[in-house]
Amino acid sequence: MRKILFPIFSIIIISIAATGTFTSCKQETQHSDTIDSTVIKPAPIATPGDSAGSNQDVLTVTGKVVDGAMNSVFIEIAPDSAVEFSYPQLNRNDEKVFYNWTIDDDITVSYVKTTRNGEEIDSVISIQKAQ
Repeated sequence: MRKILFPIFSIIIISIAATGTFTSCKQETQHSDTIDSTVIKPAPIATPGDSAGSNQDVLTVTGKVVDGAMNSVFIEIAPDSAVEFSYPQLNRNDEKVFYNWTIDDDITVSYVKTTRNGEEIDSVISIQKAQ
């Protein structure tokens, strides 16, 4: 009788221990994350000639497009020297602020220096074909 009961009790004890372990793991993973509610507002976009941008110096860079992707472009301004600009705020349907560039095009990027969360960033205001 003892030989039969011992394996049964062992299985029951192991089952209870395993259930407790899985339950405690499940409870550990069921925590509530808080979402950072910080809202980053983009800097005001100034277009050339816009009075909103008149208090900021408009800077320009002219060079050859060497690469680019979703709302960004890499411009070679000198041999082995390229700069990247990101422009998610530009209206791609407005010819006054956006030129639909391709690789090897010469373009001019106009931008202003702004700050976001204390960090200085460039805010692109137009991309045009170089004259």
